Amino acid sequence: MKKTIIMSLSAVLFFLVGCEDTFLDLKDLDSITEEVFFDVPQDFEDASNHFYRGLHSPTVRNPGNGSANNNGFNMITDFGTELNAWVQNWGQGINTATDIDIYWGNSYYYIRETNILLQKADEYVDNGGSAAEISEYVATAYFFRAYHHFRLLKRFGGVPIVTEVTNVDSEILFAPRNSRYEVAAQILADLDLAIASLPTSATGEDLGKISATAALAYKARVLLFEGTFEKYVGTATDFEGSGTGNNSAAYIAEAVTTAKMVMDSGAYEIWNQNADPNMDNNSYKWLFTLEGTDSNPGGYTKASNNEFIIQTIYSFPDNTIGSIFTQVAEERNAPTQVALDMYSCLDGLPIDKSLQFQGYAKQSDQFINRDRRMWANFGRSIPADGSNIITELGTTILTNLSNWKWRTWNQYRSVRTEAYNYPHLRYAEVLLTYAEALYERDGSISDADLNLTVNLIRDRAGIAPLTNTLVTANNLNMLEEIRRERTVELYMEDNNHWNDLHRWDIAKDVLNDDLIGYVIEGTEYENDTDLFDPAIAIYDFKDDYPSGKGPVRALIIDPVSTRVYSHKNYLWPLPINETVRNPNLLQNPDW
Repeated sequence: MKKTIIMSLSAVLFFLVGCEDTFLDLKDLDSITEEVFFDVPQDFEDASNHFYRGLHSPTVRNPGNGSANNNGFNMITDFGTELNAWVQNWGQGINTATDIDIYWGNSYYYIRETNILLQKADEYVDNGGSAAEISEYVATAYFFRAYHHFRLLKRFGGVPIVTEVTNVDSEILFAPRNSRYEVAAQILADLDLAIASLPTSATGEDLGKISATAALAYKARVLLFEGTFEKYVGTATDFEGSGTGNNSAAYIAEAVTTAKMVMDSGAYEIWNQNADPNMDNNSYKWLFTLEGTDSNPGGYTKASNNEFIIQTIYSFPDNTIGSIFTQVAEERNAPTQVALDMYSCLDGLPIDKSLQFQGYAKQSDQFINRDRRMWANFGRSIPADGSNIITELGTTILTNLSNWKWRTWNQYRSVRTEAYNYPHLRYAEVLLTYAEALYERDGSISDADLNLTVNLIRDRAGIAPLTNTLVTANNLNMLEEIRRERTVELYMEDNNHWNDLHRWDIAKDVLNDDLIGYVIEGTEYENDTDLFDPAIAIYDFKDDYPSGKGPVRALIIDPVSTRVYSHKNYLWPLPINETVRNPNLLQNPDW
């Protein structure tokens, strides 16, 4: 039995129990059941190693349908340009409840595996086994139980908390949902148990395993997400009977201290090789395809990278990324104009405040004097001095720029054989978590703390530091600028932008607007029909797009008339089959 089988929570548990003898006979290393393994410490280690397959896969692109995992692409946000029906309807708010949801089934499948290990650990110790010898593996189970409950929380809100090995007649299978507040508390409790017993670091042959410091970093992510969600969204998405409970202030404050603990550990650092002239100030570009010495102009290998905190390790030729990940990354994540306009100029100012911004006359003009991350993600697909042709709108690539994050620039290895490591959480996020949580807690942040966090990232991006003087002198909003840094730095990573739009409670606004592909007014596109035929503007134009040069006419690639996004869409609907099997599972509001 493989983890990709789609079943309801109750059906998965029934299937596992019913197939127990088969698993026992085969000693199946692809499954964990009540009877197999757990006789000696090595069995616990083998089982805990197996949990890592539940980390998000970098080879599956879709966060909306029945794919097994997601890699955090921004297709369904204000940055997204793929309008395939099975993707964009989530961002439009026009999706409907489905019979099954693989995120529900898979998460509970993985949670059950962690609970089996925890139960067997208790039995092992009761029978005279050493708790110390298996403590790391027990801690790993607690981490992954928290990890999968957090995935459920982000997607569905409150869900049934499962902390025991269930059988077909277990009461939990027919119990009401726990509130999001109870789920969050359980996640944090499990993470604390993990942190207490995991090794401080994971290096050498253990690289890629969860350490105590990595679990701390993940805890900071959970605290910031839930703290700000409760602060800004409040009870708007709670199902009936959730009760009340708002821990926003406490969670945000703890996010500050937790992130700082990771920073103070000295275990990680920003990978910045810009001092090397061979790197041409493009460390960010090469970070995400860092492999052997031929993967970048500076000759750096994976061993030089100490920024990835939670990562999946790949190697050539035995364990490559495979599938079509890099092709999907390029072709299906073309940027909207909103995405392009998010990047600051080299003076550290947004384009509507900076005298360095060169405008839109030629498509290439937008990239002059801009954040190196913009160049890294999209710069390869622009002409050196001019504009690409705007082609007819399709269903996948709706702008004429391609994304190059995760795509090997120098083709040091052919597509599907790449073996760079894939980060699920990296140190840059920890720094941004600290800065955002500190500002949310105090309403201010010192230049010293900005230099410890945001400015380490901006330095790699080649832009001027963020300071209180810069913000005040240019009438900026410090929190918005910290959020801007998070948005551009973590582009396409672990669904961060999608989650951020919701926890900041701005998704109902930004996803209820026209998606813009190009600025037309004042550009080559305005009068050159060889570059742009107005007949392809099937959704017309937005006459007051708020660009870096003020309100201008821009091409709409998905109209607001198709978008009905609201608080309802902040959570996915519970799968219908689950609510039928268990009438005590109340559906999310308005579904």
